[in-house]
Amino acid sequence: MLDVQFSEVRSWTGSGKGRHNEDFAFICVDDGILVLVDGATGLTKSNICKGTSDASWYSRRLTEECVVRMKETSLNNALAQAARRTANKYMALPGADALRKIDMPNGSLAAMRWTDDELEVAMLGDCTAVVGMRDGSSCVLHDATLDALDNQNYERMYRYATENNATMAQARVALNDHFIENRLKMNQKDGYWAADISCDGFGHESISSFPAGDVSYVFACSDGFANAVAMGVVPSMEELANRTAQGEGERLGEALRNAEQEDSQCLRVHRSKTSDDATYAIVHFATK
Repeated sequence: MLDVQFSEVRSWTGSGKGRHNEDFAFICVDDGILVLVDGATGLTKSNICKGTSDASWYSRRLTEECVVRMKETSLNNALAQAARRTANKYMALPGADALRKIDMPNGSLAAMRWTDDELEVAMLGDCTAVVGMRDGSSCVLHDATLDALDNQNYERMYRYATENNATMAQARVALNDHFIENRLKMNQKDGYWAADISCDGFGHESISSFPAGDVSYVFACSDGFANAVAMGVVPSMEELANRTAQGEGERLGEALRNAEQEDSQCLRVHRSKTSDDATYAIVHFATK
């Protein structure tokens, strides 16, 4: 097993009164495993999990199931098994059988496993992973399909707000049908692949591998933390990952929140809310 110099998980809850953090990440150094899940609430705000949001429940349970299964079998099998067990637990909750697809939680996932010989990285949805190499280069892993769909709606929001003397928050409510339209493209061939209760996205995750000896660090984040690039805190994902690997994650997270608050009306950088849940997980390997 690769020797770990340091590892860290850090998460900030997004804006919104009474909001639950719907990201969850876990690192198991002894088993060489990192999993991060960015949960998303059903668009109708239905909620059957007491004391938390359904998306928060889903991200935590899926992460925990992934960690267990990744100790036992191949990476793609582990994710599929974890997804099915999580879905079965959710559907056993009172009220679950009355929900529609758009009522149910879903999420994006980054899962990593390393040994002395190999690093494997599985990606599903719009989380981002960066693998930093010992030669100073880095590899960014990200599926931008959902980004393109979201950006179309953010521009619709801006046009609506401008034309109707409305706030971006009011535009988000008025244009909810467009967000539902995008959500219905989840796990469809003409849409995007993600983790959800149907488990249809599993089997479409991308899996990359790297020689373990070439890897300096592994980094994963939710789109809320990746927003540091859009907000101008850093110029690129490579720099965001590199600086987090150098111990600056806390400072970068605070800078992100400050930048978002300065643009709290979402007019400089068009988005659906002031700030999203923002989470990163980093493992820096020791030099042999």
